[in-house]
Amino acid sequence: MRHLFGVTQTAQSISVAADKNVRARFWLRLRPRRSWSSKGLRRFITNLCLWCVIGSTLRHTFCAESPRAKGQQPPAGHDLFSGTNFIRIRIEISPAGLIALRDTDARNRQDRPVVKATVRESDRLFTNVAVRLKGWVGSFRSIDDTPSFTLNFDKFVPGQSFHDLAKISLNNSVQDRSFLSEKICREMFEAAGVPAARSGYAKVELNGQDLGLYVLTEGFNKQFLKRYFKNPDGNLYESHFKQDVTDPLAVNSGDRPDDHSGLRALAEAVSEPHPAKRLARLDGTLDLDRFLSLMAMEVIMAHWDGYLMNRNNFRVFHDLGSNKMIFIPHGMDQTFGARRRRSPNSILPPMRGMVANAVIETPEGRRRYLERVSVLYTNVFKVDEILKRIDQLEAVIQPALAQSRSDFPDYHERAVQRFRESVIERHEFLQRELATQR
Repeated sequence: MRHLFGVTQTAQSISVAADKNVRARFWLRLRPRRSWSSKGLRRFITNLCLWCVIGSTLRHTFCAESPRAKGQQPPAGHDLFSGTNFIRIRIEISPAGLIALRDTDARNRQDRPVVKATVRESDRLFTNVAVRLKGWVGSFRSIDDTPSFTLNFDKFVPGQSFHDLAKISLNNSVQDRSFLSEKICREMFEAAGVPAARSGYAKVELNGQDLGLYVLTEGFNKQFLKRYFKNPDGNLYESHFKQDVTDPLAVNSGDRPDDHSGLRALAEAVSEPHPAKRLARLDGTLDLDRFLSLMAMEVIMAHWDGYLMNRNNFRVFHDLGSNKMIFIPHGMDQTFGARRRRSPNSILPPMRGMVANAVIETPEGRRRYLERVSVLYTNVFKVDEILKRIDQLEAVIQPALAQSRSDFPDYHERAVQRFRESVIERHEFLQRELATQR
């Protein structure tokens, strides 16, 4: 399997992926001189640091998920997330279970009913699977409509797994009829070195009723965390709409759920009034390198409903190995302005996320953020490759939609065209914006 953005490529591909002209240009700038002025020395240090950023970004890009390069087995569920196929999932829920799920409150994400279900996929049978409805006000649909599901296979049956995964989600994609945004953007985040759950596609039936095509995503649990961190035992916090690091976030997983020392330290660092001290304190408790990449990617892909611009659709993990907090994005079904034409009209949009705002308000944080946008725009937002990936995914999605409703393929084709145009427009916009920053 070869992902578009090089996530599973071998180390041999790294030198090919790096822009040779950019690399040559930097090394020309870094040639030693016989004497240095203070201004020249500052320029040398700046270019050297920026080259280190590029190297770090490429390291993340090609090492985020490289088990085969290490002689290990591919990660659990790898066959679900290549984007070359879709699977069929049949869910069977008892009448009593359906009644319980009808009581799900769209505005209450914490106390939703969980019922047992039977799940079938091909010739495989899974019993006593824990099922609950997922989604927020925009994407939530009732059990009698086209609901989104979270399926936990080992909650009631320890050791039970689905393609070696303990937990998956099935998203109805009602806010993205192209079915592309989640897949494309998760691959872009991972290529940028930001942890992101993988996604694929599934046709879903509920009690014999065809619900259509869904976006299948990897669940957030220790199994997911192990793909990125040596120690997955830290707290993984789940946010709800408009919550931030100063709020009491729910713990999704973690061996010490009552220990909030990492989150507390981050909240205190955000509140530091002195800009230079604030950035230093943030760097001591936040994986600042990864966070700068998350900031840059959310703006690059116009993820207006993410942490930066809307304090939504994020999780925070306390990595005990580094004793730092790492932000993890999700809910990427409204990107590039394809649906609402609501692309941020600046690479410095209003930032409602407290941590993002705390970083960008410091001169050094702002400088590093703008550099990161430029680096990731060059190395990850490769519009020609993204358009090819769109074509590949469309070839998988169209036949699946055609099996549900005869009018879906035409509807999908229009949605795909809007998404494709939005990607191109965003790339051109960022090119103009970055030119003004030089």
